[in-house]
Amino acid sequence: MIALCLGAAATLALSALRPGAEPGQEALIVARTVGAGEVITADDLATRSIPSSALPADGMAGSEVIGSRAAIELEKGTVLTASMTSAAIAANLAANERLVQVPVEVGAQLAVPGAHVDVIGEATGREASQGNQGNEESADANGSEALRGSPGTAVLCRNARVILSTPDGEDSGWTVGTKVTLVTLAVPAANASLIVGAATNGALGVVLSP
Repeated sequence: MIALCLGAAATLALSALRPGAEPGQEALIVARTVGAGEVITADDLATRSIPSSALPADGMAGSEVIGSRAAIELEKGTVLTASMTSAAIAANLAANERLVQVPVEVGAQLAVPGAHVDVIGEATGREASQGNQGNEESADANGSEALRGSPGTAVLCRNARVILSTPDGEDSGWTVGTKVTLVTLAVPAANASLIVGAATNGALGVVLSP
């Protein structure tokens, strides 16, 4: 009996000394894998209690992300933050930057979120005429350059930031009947109208910026 009492006392003492379980915090997690560019639905998410030490310091996603698109591939079990979705794609834009969404055919695989790319397309106006006159490289006030040997083709923007890439097969006004990828880019304001104008003539191409 004495031995049992001593054992119980020791157990209670250890329980008192052992720290309790870390309190949890409700967080949205990815319930099933969501591909980059796919729309996030309520069925893709679940709420779980996660230890505070395992959560990001800030930027936790809320219900506002439902209906937005995944900026990157979201693996099942990922704790979701707003920066992983298109809900916050304009948050880090500089004052002189604009968001444009354009169809990309050549080099679409390079257009992953976070990459910096040069945008190539069919130039109009001054760029096209400069390209046709001797096919020499030249630049306009916006930094666009006609490509030697490619009349009417120009580098429309350099060092654009890839924000979002929508996979092939999305049914939209840009992609019906063609295999292109919709890419959202952060570009200088001076280049935005030039890029969108070129996109109305067909899909663009991108190459990684040096």
